[in-house]
Amino acid sequence: MEMGALMTVVKRRIHNWHVAGSRRGYLQRKLTTLNVSATGLKNVEDAAFIHHIQKPVNSGESRNQNWWHLNFFWGLQGIGRASTPQTPALALTGKISGFNHPAVAHFEFMRDQISGGVVDKQILPAPTLCLAELKRPANATALSQVYQSDSEMVHDLAAAYHQIMSDLYQAGARQIQLNSCALGGRQVMTITELSTQVSQEAVHNLPADLCVQWHVTHGNCCSV
Repeated sequence: MEMGALMTVVKRRIHNWHVAGSRRGYLQRKLTTLNVSATGLKNVEDAAFIHHIQKPVNSGESRNQNWWHLNFFWGLQGIGRASTPQTPALALTGKISGFNHPAVAHFEFMRDQISGGVVDKQILPAPTLCLAELKRPANATALSQVYQSDSEMVHDLAAAYHQIMSDLYQAGARQIQLNSCALGGRQVMTITELSTQVSQEAVHNLPADLCVQWHVTHGNCCSV
Protein backbone atom coordinates (compact mmCIF):
# COMPACT_ATOMS: atom_id res chain seq x y z
CA MET A 1 0.00 0.00 0.00
CA GLU A 2 1.39 3.41 -0.90
CA MET A 3 2.07 5.87 1.90
CA GLY A 4 -0.81 8.19 1.03
CA ALA A 5 -3.34 5.39 1.08
CA LEU A 6 -1.86 3.95 4.29
CA MET A 7 -2.10 7.29 6.08
CA THR A 8 -5.72 7.63 4.99
CA VAL A 9 -6.56 4.25 6.55
CA VAL A 10 -4.63 5.09 9.71
CA LYS A 11 -6.37 8.45 10.07
CA ARG A 12 -9.79 6.85 9.74
CA ARG A 13 -8.91 4.28 12.37
CA ILE A 14 -7.41 6.89 14.71
CA HIS A 15 -10.67 8.83 14.44
CA ASN A 16 -12.36 6.03 16.42
CA TRP A 17 -9.61 4.96 18.79
CA HIS A 18 -9.64 5.31 22.54
CA VAL A 19 -7.43 8.37 22.63
CA ALA A 20 -6.99 8.63 26.39
CA GLY A 21 -6.96 6.34 29.41
CA SER A 22 -6.33 3.06 27.61
CA ARG A 23 -2.95 4.28 26.32
CA ARG A 24 -1.59 4.02 29.86
CA GLY A 25 -2.88 0.76 31.30
CA TYR A 26 -0.58 -1.85 29.84
CA LEU A 27 2.66 0.11 30.16
CA GLN A 28 1.87 1.24 33.67
CA ARG A 29 1.42 -2.33 34.85
CA LYS A 30 4.73 -3.33 33.28
CA LEU A 31 6.76 -0.37 34.52
CA THR A 32 5.43 0.59 37.94
CA THR A 33 7.43 -2.21 39.57
CA LEU A 34 10.63 -0.72 38.14
CA ASN A 35 12.46 2.39 39.25
CA VAL A 36 11.01 4.59 36.51
CA SER A 37 10.16 8.27 37.08
CA ALA A 38 6.87 9.77 35.97
CA THR A 39 8.71 11.63 33.21
CA GLY A 40 10.50 8.48 32.11
CA LEU A 41 7.23 6.55 32.02
CA LYS A 42 5.60 9.26 29.90
CA ASN A 43 8.52 9.23 27.44
CA VAL A 44 8.24 5.45 27.06
CA GLU A 45 4.46 5.71 26.63
CA ASP A 46 4.71 8.43 24.01
CA ALA A 47 7.35 6.60 21.98
CA ALA A 48 5.38 3.35 22.08
CA PHE A 49 2.17 5.14 21.18
CA ILE A 50 3.69 6.87 18.17
CA HIS A 51 5.16 3.54 17.04
CA HIS A 52 1.75 1.93 17.45
CA ILE A 53 -0.18 4.41 15.32
CA GLN A 54 2.38 4.03 12.53
CA LYS A 55 1.67 0.30 12.22
CA PRO A 56 -0.71 -1.10 9.60
CA VAL A 57 -4.25 -1.08 10.99
CA ASN A 58 -5.94 -4.36 11.92
CA SER A 59 -9.43 -5.18 13.10
CA GLY A 60 -8.46 -6.10 16.65
CA GLU A 61 -8.49 -3.98 19.78
CA SER A 62 -5.85 -1.27 19.72
CA ARG A 63 -5.14 -1.44 23.44
CA ASN A 64 -5.15 -3.76 26.39
CA GLN A 65 -8.13 -2.31 28.22
CA ASN A 66 -8.25 -4.23 31.51
CA TRP A 67 -7.63 -1.08 33.52
CA TRP A 68 -8.77 1.44 30.94
CA HIS A 69 -11.62 2.88 33.03
CA LEU A 70 -9.64 2.87 36.28
CA ASN A 71 -6.75 4.76 34.69
CA PHE A 72 -9.22 7.48 33.77
CA PHE A 73 -10.80 7.57 37.23
CA TRP A 74 -7.39 7.75 38.90
CA GLY A 75 -6.81 10.95 36.93
CA LEU A 76 -9.69 12.70 38.71
CA GLN A 77 -8.89 14.99 41.61
CA GLY A 78 -10.06 13.40 44.86
CA ILE A 79 -9.69 9.82 43.62
CA GLY A 80 -6.66 7.59 44.14
CA ARG A 81 -5.67 3.99 43.78
CA ALA A 82 -6.80 1.42 46.29
CA SER A 83 -4.00 0.01 48.41
CA THR A 84 -4.34 -3.62 47.28
CA PRO A 85 -2.40 -4.08 44.02
CA GLN A 86 -3.85 -7.54 43.33
CA THR A 87 -7.34 -6.06 42.97
CA PRO A 88 -7.13 -2.70 41.20
CA ALA A 89 -9.78 -0.28 42.37
CA LEU A 90 -10.26 3.34 43.25
CA ALA A 91 -10.38 5.03 46.63
CA LEU A 92 -12.03 8.34 47.47
CA THR A 93 -9.46 10.71 48.99
CA GLY A 94 -11.28 14.07 48.85
CA LYS A 95 -13.70 16.20 46.88
CA ILE A 96 -13.96 15.06 43.25
CA SER A 97 -12.87 17.44 40.49
CA GLY A 98 -12.00 17.20 36.79
CA PHE A 99 -9.39 19.96 36.94
CA ASN A 100 -6.34 19.33 34.74
CA HIS A 101 -7.34 15.77 33.85
CA PRO A 102 -4.63 13.90 31.87
CA ALA A 103 -7.18 12.77 29.26
CA VAL A 104 -7.10 16.26 27.79
CA ALA A 105 -3.31 16.22 27.38
CA HIS A 106 -3.56 12.75 25.83
CA PHE A 107 -6.10 14.02 23.32
CA GLU A 108 -3.84 16.95 22.44
CA PHE A 109 -0.90 14.57 22.04
CA MET A 110 -2.84 12.43 19.57
CA ARG A 111 -4.16 15.48 17.75
CA ASP A 112 -0.63 16.77 17.24
CA GLN A 113 0.57 13.43 15.79
CA ILE A 114 -2.03 13.39 13.03
CA SER A 115 -2.11 15.93 10.22
CA GLY A 116 -5.27 17.18 8.62
CA GLY A 117 -7.28 17.74 11.81
CA VAL A 118 -9.06 14.37 11.66
CA VAL A 119 -8.84 13.63 15.40
CA ASP A 120 -12.06 14.97 16.87
CA LYS A 121 -13.44 12.00 18.81
CA GLN A 122 -12.67 10.98 22.39
CA ILE A 123 -13.91 7.87 24.18
CA LEU A 124 -14.25 8.00 27.97
CA PRO A 125 -15.55 5.55 30.57
CA ALA A 126 -19.06 6.65 31.54
CA PRO A 127 -19.57 8.40 34.88
CA THR A 128 -21.94 5.59 35.88
CA LEU A 129 -18.93 3.24 36.01
CA CYS A 130 -17.13 5.60 38.37
CA LEU A 131 -20.28 5.85 40.45
CA ALA A 132 -20.46 2.06 40.71
CA GLU A 133 -16.83 1.96 41.89
CA LEU A 134 -17.43 4.70 44.46
CA LYS A 135 -20.45 2.85 45.82
CA ARG A 136 -18.47 -0.29 46.55
CA PRO A 137 -18.55 -1.19 50.29
CA ALA A 138 -14.82 -0.48 50.59
CA ASN A 139 -15.49 3.22 49.91
CA ALA A 140 -18.43 3.60 52.31
CA THR A 141 -16.38 5.13 55.15
CA ALA A 142 -14.57 7.61 52.91
CA LEU A 143 -17.83 8.67 51.26
CA SER A 144 -19.42 9.44 54.62
CA GLN A 145 -16.38 11.47 55.68
CA VAL A 146 -16.06 13.54 52.49
CA TYR A 147 -19.69 14.02 51.46
CA GLN A 148 -22.87 14.70 53.39
CA SER A 149 -24.99 12.77 50.87
CA ASP A 150 -24.79 10.63 47.75
CA SER A 151 -26.45 13.43 45.82
CA GLU A 152 -23.62 15.83 46.73
CA MET A 153 -21.01 13.30 45.60
CA VAL A 154 -22.85 12.69 42.33
CA HIS A 155 -23.04 16.44 41.71
CA ASP A 156 -19.25 16.76 42.03
CA LEU A 157 -18.67 13.72 39.82
CA ALA A 158 -20.98 15.17 37.14
CA ALA A 159 -19.25 18.55 37.38
CA ALA A 160 -15.87 16.82 36.95
CA TYR A 161 -17.05 15.11 33.76
CA HIS A 162 -18.58 18.33 32.53
CA GLN A 163 -15.26 20.14 32.97
CA ILE A 164 -13.29 17.38 31.23
CA MET A 165 -15.67 17.32 28.27
CA SER A 166 -15.57 21.13 28.07
CA ASP A 167 -11.76 21.05 28.13
CA LEU A 168 -11.75 18.39 25.41
CA TYR A 169 -14.04 20.58 23.33
CA GLN A 170 -11.61 23.48 23.69
CA ALA A 171 -8.84 21.12 22.53
CA GLY A 172 -10.79 20.25 19.38
CA ALA A 173 -13.00 17.28 20.29
CA ARG A 174 -16.44 17.36 18.68
CA GLN A 175 -17.55 13.82 19.52
CA ILE A 176 -17.37 12.18 22.94
CA GLN A 177 -18.45 8.60 23.50
CA LEU A 178 -19.16 7.47 27.06
CA ASN A 179 -18.60 3.73 27.38
CA SER A 180 -20.34 1.76 30.10
CA CYS A 181 -20.69 -1.90 31.02
CA ALA A 182 -23.84 -3.69 32.02
CA LEU A 183 -24.03 -3.80 35.81
CA GLY A 184 -25.79 -6.59 37.61
CA GLY A 185 -27.17 -7.63 40.96
CA ARG A 186 -27.54 -5.17 43.81
CA GLN A 187 -25.47 -2.50 42.04
CA VAL A 188 -28.33 -1.83 39.64
CA MET A 189 -30.85 -1.32 42.41
CA THR A 190 -28.65 0.96 44.51
CA ILE A 191 -27.34 3.33 41.84
CA THR A 192 -30.07 3.55 39.18
CA GLU A 193 -31.40 6.93 40.33
CA LEU A 194 -27.91 8.27 41.01
CA SER A 195 -26.83 7.15 37.52
CA THR A 196 -29.61 9.19 35.96
CA GLN A 197 -28.58 12.25 37.98
CA VAL A 198 -24.89 12.01 37.12
CA SER A 199 -25.56 11.42 33.42
CA GLN A 200 -27.96 14.34 33.08
CA GLU A 201 -25.82 16.80 35.03
CA ALA A 202 -22.61 15.81 33.21
CA VAL A 203 -23.93 16.81 29.78
CA HIS A 204 -26.04 19.80 30.81
CA ASN A 205 -25.19 23.01 28.92
CA LEU A 206 -22.33 21.56 26.89
CA PRO A 207 -21.68 23.26 23.51
CA ALA A 208 -24.43 22.61 20.98
CA ASP A 209 -22.01 21.23 18.37
CA LEU A 210 -20.46 18.71 20.77
CA CYS A 211 -22.00 15.28 20.14
CA VAL A 212 -22.11 13.11 23.28
CA GLN A 213 -23.20 9.51 22.92
CA TRP A 214 -23.45 6.52 25.24
CA HIS A 215 -22.32 3.00 24.40
CA VAL A 216 -22.87 -0.10 26.54
CA THR A 217 -20.10 -2.65 26.11
CA HIS A 218 -19.86 -6.22 27.31
CA GLY A 219 -16.54 -7.38 28.75
CA ASN A 220 -14.47 -4.40 27.59
CA CYS A 221 -13.57 -3.29 31.13
CA CYS A 222 -12.38 -6.58 32.60
CA SER A 223 -12.09 -5.40 36.20
CA VAL A 224 -15.70 -4.18 36.43
